[in-house]
This record gives sequence, structure tokens and C-alpha cells, in this order.
Amino acid sequence: MLAALAVALAALAVPTHVANAQASGQTPSAAPARGQQAWRDALADSLVRRAIDRRSVQLADSTLLSYTASAHGFLAFLAQLGEGVIIPPKVVQSEELQLSLAWWQPGRSAQRLVGRRDTTLLPADVGYYRDRYSVVLDNLPDRIRLGDGQDVRDVPHPLAALAPRMYEYAMGAALRIRIPGREIVVDEVKFRPRDAAQPAAVGSVYLDRETGAVVRLSMTFTRAAIIDKRIETLVVTLENGLVRERYWLPRRQEVEVSRGSTWFDIPVRGIVRGRWEISGYTVNERIAQSTMVSPRWSAAPRDSAKAYPFTGRVIDVLPPDIQIASSEEVVRARVQAEAAIRSSMLSRPTTASVTGRGISDLARFSRTEGLALGIGASHRSRIGVQVGGRVRYGLGDEQFKGQLAIGPVPAFGRTPLVQLFAERDYRDLAFAERAGVTNSMAAALFGSDYTTQVDTRAVGLLWRRTPTSAFTWRLAYERDRPLSVQAHAVSGRFAPTLAAWEIDGVRAEVQGAGGWIGADARGARGTWSLQLSAGSYERNETLVARAQGLVQITKPLGGDRALFLQTFAGVAGGRALPPQWLIFAGGPWSAPGYDFHAFASRAMLSQRLELRQPMPAPSIPLGRWGKSPPHVTLAPFVQVLATASGTPDRPTTAALRPSAGLGVLMFYDLVRADVARGLRDGKWRFAIDIDRGFWGIL
Repeated sequence: MLAALAVALAALAVPTHVANAQASGQTPSAAPARGQQAWRDALADSLVRRAIDRRSVQLADSTLLSYTASAHGFLAFLAQLGEGVIIPPKVVQSEELQLSLAWWQPGRSAQRLVGRRDTTLLPADVGYYRDRYSVVLDNLPDRIRLGDGQDVRDVPHPLAALAPRMYEYAMGAALRIRIPGREIVVDEVKFRPRDAAQPAAVGSVYLDRETGAVVRLSMTFTRAAIIDKRIETLVVTLENGLVRERYWLPRRQEVEVSRGSTWFDIPVRGIVRGRWEISGYTVNERIAQSTMVSPRWSAAPRDSAKAYPFTGRVIDVLPPDIQIASSEEVVRARVQAEAAIRSSMLSRPTTASVTGRGISDLARFSRTEGLALGIGASHRSRIGVQVGGRVRYGLGDEQFKGQLAIGPVPAFGRTPLVQLFAERDYRDLAFAERAGVTNSMAAALFGSDYTTQVDTRAVGLLWRRTPTSAFTWRLAYERDRPLSVQAHAVSGRFAPTLAAWEIDGVRAEVQGAGGWIGADARGARGTWSLQLSAGSYERNETLVARAQGLVQITKPLGGDRALFLQTFAGVAGGRALPPQWLIFAGGPWSAPGYDFHAFASRAMLSQRLELRQPMPAPSIPLGRWGKSPPHVTLAPFVQVLATASGTPDRPTTAALRPSAGLGVLMFYDLVRADVARGLRDGKWRFAIDIDRGFWGIL
């Protein structure tokens, strides 16, 4: 399974070329104008013509003869496991880079990679195009090439001499930059192709009103411009800074390229993020002859580059927004491009594909189904409507489960913003205590099934406001029915299923998830949901509100990491609640050292404090994927579960139930083994599983 994951990540990486980190970037505070956009604007056209004239005479400033600078950069390859930017990508490999650069008239340049170090956090064979390893000078050439011409090739620049024949322009907002004794006005000019079916760029350029110089350039590309059809998102941003209060020279550059699968639409993406910060300028000083005869790009010998005196570890100095959050500029570029031209000219081509939310959609084993095999498929029409479905058949219960959904698909993303659906599923009622694959293996071999399910049939509506929204809204009419044990394990016996009540009613739910960075924390991420259910059953009719969430914070502590994991849930409603509306706790994550779902109550809070300390250990050779790090991570932890009282049918005493244990994280911290004991009428428990960050696709 781990080898398959490594192959999947490698397939989403670019080929092993070497390359210029074109950049993607930051965003000024200006927001795009609301309402009808005035394209072919006379003022915008005049600003563009002046910028083209300035560009055509090589910066139009004979006083700029040469400059040298240094650039500090990062390249990161990330895997995004799940749909949408609300799920934080995980860093697979990262590189820290140091570059020296020199430029001299008439626009000749030389760049040399003098420092380079990397770290691999997951097994993968990752390589980058050569142009990812250099800085963009002169705001890109008239014919744009990215990814050594494998991502984008020969796309006309929006400020090239003949650009007005291909592009149309519109005014955005004006910005004011104050420097000592001077105020600079910068105008945003948006651009889009006249024919969106042609290879072209879409975005905006910020121009110095006084000189016509490019202050900032941010763009994405039409689908016709993208050569690699796996690419879902490609955004480049170049930001210039004022040097000597006169020359607009490169200051910050960023790139983001997101690739998805083209044959199996399981939500796994490979994301390349690059960033350069350029500083240390010297202007109009003599360039050494040895530099002037150097190639445009070169690299110091490997040993010399590795010896460059970087500080700290790569993963510690990697910028937080590269590690976790999708760049604000990327999101803005997506929205702006979609507003500028038809979504179909930006989105991936019409396609029919096999789909799946994770490995457990294809095969799983549980006490209620036995071995269940499934498959999914979707089709996106030319008008941007997607029809999708999935089906699963259990060999033990001899029942079909599945879903049929239809909705419009946005330009960026695979999932419709609005979906009408009808489904039957065996819905799990509580926080997951294991990965899906791990649970299937434990259930089949040992009769240990950590799911608490109810047979749910539903018809309703799913809605997200934008492709990047952190909230998913669900409104459905549902019918719940109890399930029974329908399988046999190789050894051991399954525990009885939940004695759920038969319920008919309406359930409204909003779910959220996301990652963020705190001022003193390494990072935090969490998931939560709020539910409002109105149901009728034999004993009563009632309205029930339920909330639950999980927050995980990783905080540096003395050079090591401390993990704070908090799980909470609560329900408010009638006195005799159906069992499926209660809160369940017990198991490796909610209450280690206690039996699975031993506690069913109206509310619970589980708080964990875990310290992580790397310890030396042998590396494991992985062939072309390198070798595992020469350490394991010890993770001693303490945890407290607080539960409220239960119901007459499921009595649980309100109490505090502490636990203590030790975890060992191995093999890139992908595999975790825990031993724990519940300190109040608990037992010793042992568990082994995959890192929780991968559960979404397992």
C-alpha cells in the first residue's frame, strides 16, 4: 500500500528535468471591481501601449547598465489528499535554494545556483524542470515558456508588441505606494484573450502610472495554452520592487502548478510551489568578465552547493503558506480568470472517468457488509454539468449501496458547487478511530470492526458557495434503519451492531475544515460539523441539534514538536434520544486504553497532550525513492476524556477518564504504533495504523 502511494505521488510530479522557479505570488490589497467589467477600455489601452513601448526598448532607461543580486528560494512538492483547498496539502519533498544573478545591457544575464539542500518527508521520486531553479528576469519574454516548455510554450505575453491584437484590457483599482518624499500611483490593468479558445494568458498587470514600468504581473492560462493535460491550476506571479527609488527590479516571485489524475479521479493531487525572494542589489557596477561569459544558468558542483551555510532545517524554515494554505494569490487568480472568460476555456476538457473518494470505495470489509466491492464514474458535459455515481455491493449482506448526483462544475475544481443527490449508504456515526484500510484488515482477520453504522437512505441537496469555500451545506430527507452482523472473520467474533431506531425526517448539516497558522504555533487544522435533525419514530417526534469537531495544533517546544489534539461533541434534544443521535467515544483516538465506543453520552470532550522526540534508528532502502530517514519519533502522551450522562436506554456516567501511552512513528512518520492504558477502569491496548493525514483517501 505504501509503495502504491509512492508511485501515485511520483506520477503527479513533473519529470526529472531541472528548472526556473517562475513564481507565483502575493496580492495587493486592491479587489477586482464589482459588476459589469468594461473591457476594451480606452484608458487601459493607453496604459498598455505605454508599457509595451517601454518594454520594447529594453527598460527604456539608459541609466540602468547592470545589476547583481542574490535570491533565496524554496521549491516544495505537496500531495493534496481530498477535494478542495480546505484540506491542507502535505509536504512530500522540499528544497531550499540560494542563487546569484547578474544582468547587464542589452538584457543579457547569468544565474548560478550556489546553494541547495533538500529533505524528503514522504517516499516519492520527485524532480523539477530546470526553469524552476532560476529567477524570471525582464518580466518574462514575449513568448512565454514555463516548465521547460512542457507546461506552457510560446504563449503571447500580454505586453508584447503585438499583444493588443490578441488581448483586450480593462481598468482595475489604483494603488498608492508611499516612499520618503514621494508617492507612486500604480494602476491595475486586467487582461484576457479576445478569443478564449486560443493559447493565451489571463490575469492582471500593475503599472507605474508615471513610467509605465511593470510593478506586478499575475496570470493563469487558458486550457488551450496548457500542454500537460494533468494540470488543473497554473498561476505565476512576478512582483518587482523599487531599487534606488528608480528601477523596478525583481523582488518576489511565485509559481503554483497543481496536477491531478487523468484516468482515475480519486482526489489526490500533486502540487509544485516555488518562491523566490530577491535582494542585495548592486546597480551599475562592473560585471566580472568571467560572469559575462558564463551560461545563462549554471549550478555549482553538488558538494559545493550542499556546503552552502543555510541555517536550521529545511522543513523549519519553509514558509508556512507553502506548507499548508493555498496562496491567496492563486485563489484570486482563479476567481478573476473565471470572471474574465468563460469557465469552459479554463477547465479541464470534457471527460468521462472512473472515480472514487478513496481506496475503501473500491474494496472494504466490515461486519455489516462482509467484503464489499465498489466503483464510481462521472461525466462532465461540454456545458459544464457533471453527472456522477458510485455503487457498492456487499457479499455478506447481499445489498447494493450507492449514490447518484448531478450538478454544474466550476472552472477550477472537480466537485460541483451545487449537487442534487439520492443515495443509500451505511453511514458511520462517530469520529473515525482507524483508517479505512486498517479497519478492513482488522475486521477481516480478527473480527475487530471500529465502525458504528446505520442504514441511511436520503435524497437532498449539497451546496458550496465557491470552489474554495470552507463550508459544505447539506439538506436531505433521510430514513435510518438498524443493521446487523452479516460477516465472519478469519478469527475472533464481531461485537453486536448498534440497536438503532427506525427514523424518518429531515437533517440539515454544515461542515467545515481547514488549516491555519498561529502567531506562536507551527500550524493548526481542524474539522467540525453542525447538524439539525427533525425526526419521527415510534416513540416520539423531536428536534435535535448536534455539534462535533476536532482541532489539532502542532506547536514547537524546545526544538521538538508538541501535539495538542482536542475532540468535542454534544447533542441537545429530547429525553429519549435515538441511539444513533448520541455521542460515542472510546478507542485509539478519542479514549486510548478503553474499549471501542464504550461510552455513549450527550456530550464529550477529549484532550490530548503529546510530545514528539526523534530518536536514531536504521534507514530502510527504498530503491528509486531513496531511503527512509535514519530515525523514529517517540510520542509519549496523556489524554483525558470527559463525558456527560447518557440516556435511559444507553446509560453512561458523567466522569473524567484519563489515559497515558507511548506512540512510535516510523517510516517517514507514516506508520504509527501506540500502546496505552486507561487509568480509570481501562485496559492495556495496542494499536498500529497509518498517519491520520492520509485517512481521507484510505
